[in-house]
Amino acid sequence: MKKIITIALGTLIFTSCTNSKKNAPFELKGILTDSKGETLILEKLVSPQPIVVDSAIINDKGEFEFVNYKPHIGFYRIKLSQSNFAMLVLDSMDKVSITGSVKDLGNTYKVTGSEETKIFLEYNEFSKKRDKKLDSLNQVFYALAEGKQYTEMQRDSLSKTFEEPYTQIMAGFNEELSKKILTHKDKYSSIMAIQGMEPDKFADLYKALDEGLQKKYADDKNVKMFHEIVTKMLASALGQSAAEISLPNPDGKIISLSQFKGKYVLIDFWASWCGPCRKEMPNVVAAYAKFKDKGFEIFGVSLDQSKDKWIEAIAKDGITWPQVSDLKFWDSEPAKQYGVQSIPYTVLIDKEGKIIAKNLRGDELEKKLAEILK
Repeated sequence: MKKIITIALGTLIFTSCTNSKKNAPFELKGILTDSKGETLILEKLVSPQPIVVDSAIINDKGEFEFVNYKPHIGFYRIKLSQSNFAMLVLDSMDKVSITGSVKDLGNTYKVTGSEETKIFLEYNEFSKKRDKKLDSLNQVFYALAEGKQYTEMQRDSLSKTFEEPYTQIMAGFNEELSKKILTHKDKYSSIMAIQGMEPDKFADLYKALDEGLQKKYADDKNVKMFHEIVTKMLASALGQSAAEISLPNPDGKIISLSQFKGKYVLIDFWASWCGPCRKEMPNVVAAYAKFKDKGFEIFGVSLDQSKDKWIEAIAKDGITWPQVSDLKFWDSEPAKQYGVQSIPYTVLIDKEGKIIAKNLRGDELEKKLAEILK
């Protein structure tokens, strides 16, 4: 049954689009050297895996043309194999021409007729330059470290020596990339380029790209998803007011984050099943003991599913601060609100409920608390 449904869907895609060439100006064709009559596959990149939308055979002159599919704006690739493909960003009005070699399509292809793909490739080249610089820096580091017996202190000192040039490379790259994204703030390709840039440092950039894409592609699924992600990111960005959390504690009593207004509060996302969380907990316990009488509180939000295991972990780890949970695992509403992607994850808010730091752990947490709770 599953196989029949797949074939039926494939037939629907191809037959419903067969006459699209007559009705729209879209073209996707090209010439590839070193060909022996291979078949090219056109895939649309969607979650959880790419979807095949068309295919084309390369003729004896190296020519090919996809004629059965009219794209909606999105990320695509033409593929010879899983490791030999060319990335494209296509829209319904493009007239795309591609050249390259079938021996190494990804590193040889050139594209005309697609503004979005042109910008995407510019971003790609930009990233390659950055990675080349970082690779050179890494090679120097490993050359100095390889085969030598360093104490932990010496190794830490060596690492710190390389932190500054690494930071400078990344800062320069991010500054230049920011300018480029602002230039292309309504371009679909910029969705890919902005990923990896810290929302707390580049909140205005995320906002500008989101607004530009909303104006141009408001109905697109990926743009809608990007908008939702950015909205959550900005809601929990530094300087923003922390979203309210009201959930039951182990006794079933509803406790709200706003109850602790007037104190510095660390929102601690964790779970009994999370090894790194449990390993970090002694540091959190120590920080609480040291600062709880100086206007500091912790508000624990568990991503547990089992109430019994949650309560057991609270007792075993010596947790004495307020704890709440909706016992919904990764579907926890506060985790969604705060854009939590991994745990342990912390958010520090000031007396007025503004977010002032995120993801503080160990010594970093104690240093920050010592700084603000003098």
